[in-house]
Amino acid sequence: MSDKASELRQTKSEAARQTKPEAVRQTKPEAARQRKPGKKKYSYRRRSNTPFRLPRKHERFSNGPHYRKAEPKPRQKQKQKPFVPPVSTEPTESCTNGLNMEYGAGSTAGAEEEMASLLPPYTVLPEVSAREIMAAGLQLYLPRLKPLLRPEEVHQRLEHSLAGGQPLSVVRLGDGELLALAHDTVLPLEHAKSAGHFLTAAGMTLPDYQARSILADAVRKADIIGIPFSRLPTYQGLLFPVLRYYGIDYGPLIFTTSTINYALHEYGFLQSLLQDKQVLVIGNLAEELARKLTVSMVHVAGVISPVNGFPDIPRVLSEASMHSFDIALVASGIPAVVICQRIATELGKSALDFGHLADKLISGELSYN
Repeated sequence: MSDKASELRQTKSEAARQTKPEAVRQTKPEAARQRKPGKKKYSYRRRSNTPFRLPRKHERFSNGPHYRKAEPKPRQKQKQKPFVPPVSTEPTESCTNGLNMEYGAGSTAGAEEEMASLLPPYTVLPEVSAREIMAAGLQLYLPRLKPLLRPEEVHQRLEHSLAGGQPLSVVRLGDGELLALAHDTVLPLEHAKSAGHFLTAAGMTLPDYQARSILADAVRKADIIGIPFSRLPTYQGLLFPVLRYYGIDYGPLIFTTSTINYALHEYGFLQSLLQDKQVLVIGNLAEELARKLTVSMVHVAGVISPVNGFPDIPRVLSEASMHSFDIALVASGIPAVVICQRIATELGKSALDFGHLADKLISGELSYN
């Protein structure tokens, strides 16, 4: 019985194989080998081109499996937080003291290292500081000290010139003027342009050899010249090499500090000078400065504005000659040196290089009174 059943099963399987196509009758590995590479088997399953996305919680119905986009909830009005004033960014006294201490320590250390490099090899100088050595060595150079006019002395000279109707020019040399004089003379042009990126705003674009020559001539002829106290490279480090280059003997020159404009204002000398005087105001901010001075009961005789660099100097002098005035206040960047000097020598009047004191009076940072 079992033999007949087995024979019957074999007969059915052979019949089934004969009714199927040849490709189907092949074994699975053989069919896979004959299939083209990269081609997937065809599927009768219907696919959707819409990407599947799980619904968000706020899109669900609470009563069923359907979904919808829920309407946005109205935003609740947030409570306004109390105003908290910003923390000041100004350095505190302790911070400033700390910076000064660090700077002082660094300067002392640098001086000691420099002094050690001057000692003979394999020697030390016990219990003598670099400051003591500098103080002792300075005694040798005291005869070479060049005095600077104090603010009260500059005031006296200006007052004397105004009383007698005599010409007097007070000009100032800062890093801008010194870099302008130094470019392509004692400094390479690129070095001067790098250090003096602000010169264009001050009225001179490098290189300008004609303006440089005009500026040097004005320095040579000025009556009182303000120079910087600082011995840094772009200040006194340029001043005396520049004067030597142009053949200007600084021995007979009358020097004061380059901040003499601020000093005259701080000690009240400027206010006494301008009292009951006819004042000519020159510069890009001359109109604003004139209004400030007028409020302070200064008699403004005229305003010349703007001053467009060195090429504009002849026009400024021509306009100045049309005004009747006692003293001119000039705030026009580097050209102010030339304008002040020529007002004195060509127009026979007094002139003061006013500089950024004009900005501070206009902004209210400093008060005229």
